[in-house]
This record gives sequence, structure tokens and C-alpha cells, in this order.
Amino acid sequence: MAKNIAYRLFSVSDMFHSVKISTANKKTQGIRKEVYACKKRIRVISTIITLVIVFSLIVLVIYCLASYFSGFNSATNENDSVTSDNSFRAALIDALYSTHPNEEFTKSFNKTLSDAGFEVDIFQGTQVTVDFLKKLPKGYKLIILRMHSALGSNNQLYLFTAEPYSVGKYAQEQYFQLVKEAYATENSQPVFAVNWAFIKRCMTGKFNGTLVVMMGCDGTLDQLIIEEFLNQGAVGYVAWNGPVSLSHSDEAILYLTHLLYIEKMPLKEAVEKTNSQIGEDPNWGCILELYVPQ
Repeated sequence: MAKNIAYRLFSVSDMFHSVKISTANKKTQGIRKEVYACKKRIRVISTIITLVIVFSLIVLVIYCLASYFSGFNSATNENDSVTSDNSFRAALIDALYSTHPNEEFTKSFNKTLSDAGFEVDIFQGTQVTVDFLKKLPKGYKLIILRMHSALGSNNQLYLFTAEPYSVGKYAQEQYFQLVKEAYATENSQPVFAVNWAFIKRCMTGKFNGTLVVMMGCDGTLDQLIIEEFLNQGAVGYVAWNGPVSLSHSDEAILYLTHLLYIEKMPLKEAVEKTNSQIGEDPNWGCILELYVPQ
């Protein structure tokens, strides 16, 4: 009888212990489920926040790019209708006029082209800004670029405007590396200079049917700028194949202009005769080279 009671007491105690363990296990499992659910909610919320941030950044970038290229197009199209006819028009873009004027060159150029039946537009000195280049009218048969030019560290040719450089101006163009700070000499004040990408993005459609003559240094040493002018419809691109002194360039380009439009000489022959008659640059030994569409 005593044995049975002891057995029963043991059984009840054991059952009570089992109930306690079972209850503890259930509580532990419940806590784990809550922790897991909380972590899952945090992961979901973090993922949603990340996606929202990424999407917002994408929308912002698309908006900025759309505004940027829209600005290019509006600048490019402005004033186009004024000179989109087929009349004989020539432009002298003389960014060097403020620092290195040559009145004889300007007068001779104007007379030669006027005698040949051209309407001549002359843009000088401080007129030649980044905005001016953006708004340059279409329709010129001849454009003479009397500008400093030099190869940058990326071996791209930069054409110097006469506009003083400012860090905060043309922020988008500077960000996209279409314009940069440039110095004609070590002691000169910096100005804005433009490259082939600026011509591509900001001057689209300006050179269809145009002969482009670059009077500055190293004009043929950047294939990208040559290709860009020709891709935009230029009938030819004439430039120096190295450094050139301004006085030599002035003399040669006046002679070339006379051969082309007074003597009516074909372009290739006129360039060759200019090189033979005026000769290579006495200081640097460079000559004019001609590129035409293939």
C-alpha cells in the first residue's frame, strides 16, 4: 500500500515538472517567433526605404539630364530661323581681338569676302562667349575661328573664348566636361574654353554646308573635333598641324581666303598653294591640313 502511494506521489510530481517544462518551452518559442517577426518587419521596411531612395535618385538624375539636354536644344535652336536661308554668308569669330587685334586682317578679310558676294558677320573680343557659341546662327558657308587653341591633358583640343573664367558659371557644362578653365599663357587671366563635346551638344546643326577654318594651334591633332565638324555637315575643316604664331596664321588665312573666293580655286589646291607660297610657320614648322567628308 505504501509503495503504491509513493508511486503515485512520484507520478504526480513528475507530471507537475513536465507541465512546468512544457510551459517554459512554449514561452521560449513564442518569444523567438516575436523576435523573428520583428526582424522580418525591419528587413521589409529597410528594403522599402532603400527602394524608395534608389527610385528617387533615378528620377532626379533623369530629370537633371532631361533639363540639361533640353537646355542644349533650346540654346541650339534659338536664332536659327534668322539665317537658315541659302545666301552666301561668312563669319569671322575673333576671340583674340581684345588681346591681339589685327585691324588689317579684319579689313582685308571683310573686303575679300564682300567682293566675292558674301554677307560678312564679324564677332570680336568680349562678344565671343560660351553663350554666343551656343546661339551662333546657322547658314554660314564659311566660318573663320580666330581663337587660341590647345590640347588639354586628355589630348582633346580646346578652343578659347574671350569670356573670363568663373567657377560657378556654366555649372552643367563644367560638370559634363564640355567647357573648362584655360590659360593662353602662364601669366594670362583664365578664360572658358570649349571642346568637341561642347560642339556636339551645344552647337548641333550649326555647320551644315560650312567650311570651317581653325586659326589656332594644334587644330588637326584632335581627331574627335575634326570628326564632329564633319559629322555635322561641314564641307571641309582646315587647321594647323602644330603650334603656330598668330602673325603667320593671319597671313596664311588671308591668302587662302583670296584663293578660294576671288580666284575660285578648288579647296584642296588652295590649301596646297597656301602652304607652298606662304610656307610653314617659321618658328614651329607647322602647315595647314585639310579634312573633308569621306
